[in-house]
Amino acid sequence: MLLEENNYDEAFSLFKKLARETPSVQSLNNLAWLMLREEENRDDARALLEQALVLNPKSSFPYMMLGEIALHNRQYEKAKNYLQKALMFNETEEATYNLAMAHFHLGEFEQAATVFSCCEGDSGLTQLHEVVSWLNAGHIDKAKALLANWNEEADDYTGAIEIADVYIELGCYNEARVQFEKEWNSCYLAPYIVSRYAYTLWKLKDYDTCRAIIQQAIQQNKEEQIDEQERELEEHWTAQDRDECIKELTEQQQTLEMLWPRLENGVVPPFDYDMYPNGGCQLFGCMQHGHPEYEEVARGEIL
Repeated sequence: MLLEENNYDEAFSLFKKLARETPSVQSLNNLAWLMLREEENRDDARALLEQALVLNPKSSFPYMMLGEIALHNRQYEKAKNYLQKALMFNETEEATYNLAMAHFHLGEFEQAATVFSCCEGDSGLTQLHEVVSWLNAGHIDKAKALLANWNEEADDYTGAIEIADVYIELGCYNEARVQFEKEWNSCYLAPYIVSRYAYTLWKLKDYDTCRAIIQQAIQQNKEEQIDEQERELEEHWTAQDRDECIKELTEQQQTLEMLWPRLENGVVPPFDYDMYPNGGCQLFGCMQHGHPEYEEVARGEIL
């Protein structure tokens, strides 16, 4: 109740007291959840959850969090084992997604694609993960078919720039260009995005436009440096903050200025694709999400 009322310090104190004085699946799990979600202390959360496992929990919650932590720590085989155990108790969206991610990082691309396809959503980032999984599995036709039916009106539609990036890996440069053009004038021209679009135009032999978009990015970068130089210093924007920002922008400018020569030398800008674990609520007795107390879970063997 204290947590629901945003009395975090009091709630946290009580959770710690319960875990210390009456360690149980619920008290250890709930304190671990706070450590993971609020304190961002994965090591302490993992230690608490491992204590809970000794008690043979009849719930997916501890296993889901341990799987998530293992993903963050790049322990993918361990993550897969935890998440498969979690799904034996309850097939949740978070556990399914995280299991697919574990498969992906283990090089089990077909399994990853199949599991990602079980997740909810329409034309969102999860579906793009499925496309990339099929791509890595060598099923190019499946990857292309999914992208060909992308729904721009979907609620969780992922950005055109991200789609363009994947089209490049499929060798579909015309399709990639169409996607880049949709958002080019509204996106931040980071060196990675510029390099990927420039490479697309280079492959299409549109050298004039390729030069133009590189120069556009360089000019935008120079203007941003001027803006940061003239920005008024304050408590939350110190001279050190300014200098670090300008240093980063200067490095980005140098990268952009080298882009054209690198393309001339046949350098292919590498594909940089990230996935991040899903979190969610694994708190016994959470009123907001309607989670029962662990005793109720154990009796019914749910969650």
